[in-house]
Amino acid sequence: MRRVGKTTLIREFCKGKKAIYFAALETTQGENLASLSKEVFENTMPGTPMPSFTSFEELLDYIYPLAKEERQVLLIDEYPYLAQSYRPISSIIQNQIDLRFRETKLFLILCSSSLSFMENQVLGYKSPLYGRRTAQFKIRPFTYKGSALMLADFPKEEQAILCGITGAIPDNLGKIEPHLSLKENICELFLTPSGSLFEEPNNLLKQELRDPATYNAVIAAIAGGASRLNEIATKVGIGTSACSNLLISLIAMGLVKK
Repeated sequence: MRRVGKTTLIREFCKGKKAIYFAALETTQGENLASLSKEVFENTMPGTPMPSFTSFEELLDYIYPLAKEERQVLLIDEYPYLAQSYRPISSIIQNQIDLRFRETKLFLILCSSSLSFMENQVLGYKSPLYGRRTAQFKIRPFTYKGSALMLADFPKEEQAILCGITGAIPDNLGKIEPHLSLKENICELFLTPSGSLFEEPNNLLKQELRDPATYNAVIAAIAGGASRLNEIATKVGIGTSACSNLLISLIAMGLVKK
């Protein structure tokens, strides 16, 4: 899930530790390798100009000795961008885990905003990395109590409304302006084309799903009062089997619940 504070939490965890933080980009394999190489050298040999590694295997070969005697954190944020630019990377990491990780104190963190990618391509049974994780965390939005701490300038009823319409997502809550009224905040953020959350629902679906239009129709049917599978399928104009699969995906994303 986007904007729930994953990167902030990880950066807090890395404070005071030997840590290499790399945010993958939606670019080519070569650009990601060059950027990661730069981060590695800036953390291990600051101020010394070094050429990029020629491969990800060579980069990992360089990191392993650093983690022989003490903990070395390697964090790859937005891992799907790296995996999409260089598809063998998951297999390379899997091979290194099986052959070398146990001999070191390397602490590898793979992070992503795309829930579907992580569940299917990293944690899923068909993934090369299946069974290699030692822990996993799904970072969720705040509860109402957590949200209320960021909305102290509003009455409790309005705190509850703002918590609901922002999904209790920290970054969204941070966009609420305390000097504006509830109505003004809603208009500015959600109902104005230039508002920062105006396109948020569509952007979320486009990031996670291949056919957002059909999923939008399912969500609209539910919002319109359809609560049973056959009712939803009829409103959308699809079969109940196809509709069931769509609902399963929406439930997994946390957008719909029974």
